[in-house]
Amino acid sequence: LITNQWITETEIEQLFQPKLKSIIDESERPKYTTQEDKKIIFNAFDGLNPQDVKVLIIGQDPYPAENRAHGLAFSFKDGQPAQDSLKNIFSKLESDLNINNKTSNLSEWKNRGVLLLNTSLTLKNKKGHFTQWKPFINFVIQNLLQEKTKTNKPLVIMLWGNPANNIEPLKYLGKIKESEFHKTHPNILILRSSHPSNLGKRKSIFNNEVPAFIDETYTPFKTCNEFLSKHNELPINWSTD
Repeated sequence: LITNQWITETEIEQLFQPKLKSIIDESERPKYTTQEDKKIIFNAFDGLNPQDVKVLIIGQDPYPAENRAHGLAFSFKDGQPAQDSLKNIFSKLESDLNINNKTSNLSEWKNRGVLLLNTSLTLKNKKGHFTQWKPFINFVIQNLLQEKTKTNKPLVIMLWGNPANNIEPLKYLGKIKESEFHKTHPNILILRSSHPSNLGKRKSIFNNEVPAFIDETYTPFKTCNEFLSKHNELPINWSTD
């Protein structure tokens, strides 16, 4: 986190309180997280500086299956076939940009400037530590927004599902507030939908103001690349193969 300019030593002491430190220290135990090495918890930030982020995609918590999670939201370890949410994400990508991905490890997306961030970076008994991670996640997002506002560099934010759309710095407050945000932050684009899981992909949320993930009018990858190009930034190569 320090090496890649996400946080200072002073901020670490402020944000990583004893309870969160305890969760991280015990993270090698399967009952706390599926991730074998606690360094993997921060894999989303490793090698990616805030100024290089073009796209922020927010998920929920790590996969509960021990052989899948590796610190990137929605990503699978090598050799795992895409299932459920990621399978639906790949389907949307194919309809958006005619890209048919087979490789479910999304590390190449990170290498191209995509921050794949969960709202909880650990879990216990299949339940994420959302409360404990909330100050850190809010801090990361707020700093990223400030960085892009300061440098006037484009940022596309994909928020999928209720937890992502209720994160404090990006909380959905209705169409009027959304319009006001985009007017005051013309270099930041928020693309909201329901969660891409099989349970959530067909449901619009916030009284139908935010579309279902599979809604054909919702084209996040196509819209993202058009926005980046419009702001003189290279579009994302979304292929993982």
